[in-house]
Amino acid sequence: MLLDTGAARKPARISLTPLIDVVFILLLFFMLSSSFTQWRQLDLPIPTAATSQAKEVSVVRLLDNEGSISIEGEHLVLTQQARLAAVVAAHPGVFGIDVAEGVNTQSLVRLVDALKLAGAENVSLGGVLP
Repeated sequence: MLLDTGAARKPARISLTPLIDVVFILLLFFMLSSSFTQWRQLDLPIPTAATSQAKEVSVVRLLDNEGSISIEGEHLVLTQQARLAAVVAAHPGVFGIDVAEGVNTQSLVRLVDALKLAGAENVSLGGVLP
């Protein structure tokens, strides 16, 4: 007894079309999910021992995320730009920033921007605080 299996089958051909589709979908996904924004650098020089001794250092303490600051014992808010400009003019030299615990980075950047707008030329994040 012989079993008739019919004609010999040709092996199934694998189509490359689905593979190409998947590659294009992945390419589209990565193109849409990536960000091409340009990052900007915030220049905050850290003074050496010689420069920190040569200039008067005013300590600016950022107290909270709402913009409350203390400059040389005087409390004010970052929204009081005219008063901040007067305090900056009264204390020429380096402004060393000290940040309270729990304050986010955006608040720190707002403080640096406010000091620069008020006329502070030398703002530092470290190396000058007692």
